[in-house]
Amino acid sequence: MAIDFSIVREAIPVLLEGLRVTALVSLAGIPIGIVIGIAAAYAAQSRTLLRPIALGYVELVRNIPYLILVYLSFFGLPKLGVSASAMTVAVGCTAFYTGGYFCEILRAALRSVALGQTHAALSLGMTYWQTQRHIIAPQLFGFLIPPTTSLVIMMFKDSAIFSVMSLPEMTYQSNLLTANTFAYVEVLGTTALIYWLSSVLLAGVGRRLETVVGRRTRTPDAVAFSTLPAKGKGQLS
Repeated sequence: MAIDFSIVREAIPVLLEGLRVTALVSLAGIPIGIVIGIAAAYAAQSRTLLRPIALGYVELVRNIPYLILVYLSFFGLPKLGVSASAMTVAVGCTAFYTGGYFCEILRAALRSVALGQTHAALSLGMTYWQTQRHIIAPQLFGFLIPPTTSLVIMMFKDSAIFSVMSLPEMTYQSNLLTANTFAYVEVLGTTALIYWLSSVLLAGVGRRLETVVGRRTRTPDAVAFSTLPAKGKGQLS
């Protein structure tokens, strides 16, 4: 049976409205998750009680399926007396899951920078956080961008899970359309195409950022020295 393109044309505006909701969840949840991941990564490297908490958080994210987390959040929070909309739960789950994975991405990036640079900076009298800000951080972007791009694409696509709690994102809209038209190939094929085009766009942005960072990156020692504050440079002479 031939594909009915009239259904495709009718489905596109509805699916694009769902894409808007998907984008809102991603734009709100992923940056929050990255902030959580940064805090968890440095906590995991500390020698305080925060270390086992951060490592336990990462293991939780790694070993519990995303769908189960969404169900527990959506149905469990009301039992605890917490009232939250589907959008709030979606953003929270996105941030929680993104944070766990970004924590591991950042930890791997931190380990990619030679430990001797940290020792050298500390021996010059810089504090730990001055070392992180002026020596380590400028070198991390080249390590972070490729895996972070993959993480963003993964979380964007996984937002389809939120259809189970009737959040009107793209997959939920496609389910409604197929229930009304029974045109599974036309509707789901169009949905897959929109997801694919969106992912290609995100991947292109990631490659562009990687290129820009690559052009600005010099040798590690040059980067480290150029980012030192004026007082720090004077101390090195």
